[in-house]
Amino acid sequence: MPRRRDRRVGSPPHGRFTRPERSGPGARRQGRRARGIGLGALSSAALLVLGGLTITGVGFAAASVWHSGAPDECADGTTRTTLTITTAPTLTAPIRRLATEFSRAHSDRSGPCVTFEVSATPSDRALDALSRASATGSAVPDVWIPESADWLELGQESNSAAQQLPARATTIAGSPVVIAMPRLMAQQLGWPEHHLTWADLAADANRTAFWPSRGEPRWGEFRLAMANPENSAAALRAVIGTVGAARRLAPADMTPGTFDQDRTTQATVLRLERSIDWLPQYDHQLFDAVRGGGSDGTGGGAPSAFPALESDVIAYNRTLAVRAGSISASTLVASYPADGAFTATVPYIVLKRTTDSAPKRAAATAFAAYLRGDAGRQALTAAGFRTPMELQGRDDPDGLSASLNVTDGVRSTPPKLASTDASDNVLGTARRFFRHSRERGATLAVLDTSGSMALPLTGDTGRTRLQAAADTALAGLRLFASDSEVGLWQSSAELPGGHRELAPLARLNAPGHTGTQRGDLTAAPASLKPAGSSNLYSTAVAAVRQLTDRFASGRINRVVLFTDGDSNAGGDDHADSEQPGRPAANPEPTLNQAVSALQAAADPRRPVQLIVIASDPGADLAALQRLAGATGGHAYLTPDADDLFDIYVNTLTGG
Repeated sequence: MPRRRDRRVGSPPHGRFTRPERSGPGARRQGRRARGIGLGALSSAALLVLGGLTITGVGFAAASVWHSGAPDECADGTTRTTLTITTAPTLTAPIRRLATEFSRAHSDRSGPCVTFEVSATPSDRALDALSRASATGSAVPDVWIPESADWLELGQESNSAAQQLPARATTIAGSPVVIAMPRLMAQQLGWPEHHLTWADLAADANRTAFWPSRGEPRWGEFRLAMANPENSAAALRAVIGTVGAARRLAPADMTPGTFDQDRTTQATVLRLERSIDWLPQYDHQLFDAVRGGGSDGTGGGAPSAFPALESDVIAYNRTLAVRAGSISASTLVASYPADGAFTATVPYIVLKRTTDSAPKRAAATAFAAYLRGDAGRQALTAAGFRTPMELQGRDDPDGLSASLNVTDGVRSTPPKLASTDASDNVLGTARRFFRHSRERGATLAVLDTSGSMALPLTGDTGRTRLQAAADTALAGLRLFASDSEVGLWQSSAELPGGHRELAPLARLNAPGHTGTQRGDLTAAPASLKPAGSSNLYSTAVAAVRQLTDRFASGRINRVVLFTDGDSNAGGDDHADSEQPGRPAANPEPTLNQAVSALQAAADPRRPVQLIVIASDPGADLAALQRLAGATGGHAYLTPDADDLFDIYVNTLTGG
């Protein structure tokens, strides 16, 4: 059984799930996508609250020296303790301020004598550094403060990171995961009475005339944006929330198999990924886009909605209020999804190596208490975070609720936390499958049009083998994203060279004769007539060689061969290696020869996989599997729609 995060005594739990009532209508749309624009940039929201602080570790040391003692010595002459802290960018400003205040408060003999070194690193990169570093390496901080305890859970999946991370951490603050929208758009949908749900978000993103149908044609389509769940805790929770809404499943009831094996879940994630209009790397890029979306309230190219942390929405709005003096057209508001309420709790993570040092352990423990005290609560609520008491559903007169105003765009009471949540394995598998869902292919489809394809299907006189193969090919085409590259060949011995190109390799949304490349590919099979002997094996070799020569870096390169799989297709039954009707100068290779040729063409640096899909139940599957297996591929017999989806997912995940 996967390990679940239960409520622990002594500190509030990590991100939790509640299951209030569902609400809201919706529909779906296919969206565009743009790449992220930069790594490691400080979040805009981080710079909004307490911004401009550039205090360094040297500054902390000077602040904590008592009288005129040396910088590396305490007031009593002992060596000063250095505590290195890595924080998420949104937390850097308040943590630096608190470290400075802590040093000043302990500049006499009343507590630990500490030099703080605080650095900002996006949580995904901090976790990656922990996974790569040794337990005593310089890249490992003494304390890690990511924006969500989900990063601690994800760290448990890495053996190297888990060796350095504790099983649990102290919660110092938290922030609900919300759906952020420009205020005018949200009000058009009934906010603040109506709040979008995860189901709404996934459905609305697929509606091509969403805003025009609501009387706002200037806003165009509903633009769903999301930071990459590889880098964003809010986006990862959006994936889990969308699946939970579609499967009517609480995260606590999810298992790794939910994302690894459940095809309904995987289809939900694929639809979500395809509906995202823009997928930058980090959350701050989304806020920057809204800020630059224009002052007329139309949004321009800005997102219509995106998952975010409530604290980032607050920080963003407060900076706008300071600049504009009132609510502006770029103000954001928060919806709290009723079909999946999550809270990102901020953990204070003391690494294992720190606890092995008594001075560091004492310093880390004292600073944790300081963060949970009055000074810590004030600084963190000023940055837009909820206090631990608020996260437990208790009133806190010094909490965030007491300082909220209408310009903040959030509600006063945060969602209640459930007692259990998704396990670290569930978070990890959800994150990995979304990564797989983003994989794009360069696929050369080959349609066998030899004479045997005119025969009726074995046991079925309703369709010919070519019709069945074409139907399967078109059904498979519908699984591909619009920016996938697909080309089409026809294979028959009557053609010069045994094959011809019907459509060059191009993105499905590229212009074509019928409007788009997808349209050209859809229309092509209707004009094909079966004739001639089979050229199956030589065409397979030629297609793999061409795709290897034109290898598309960063994509899954594959040849998909649609055939009836006739046992005479490859010429194994002809002693002279020729087939009737085939010119002697172009003999069809035997199966053994084709397998050898495919193995010889293989290039580990440019891997091309051959997938063979046989449309006729009487196909020689063993022979076809030998052919495909020479490239590490597979052969399949008469797949239905569910089988095609399985094949597609297997190519994404390497299954």
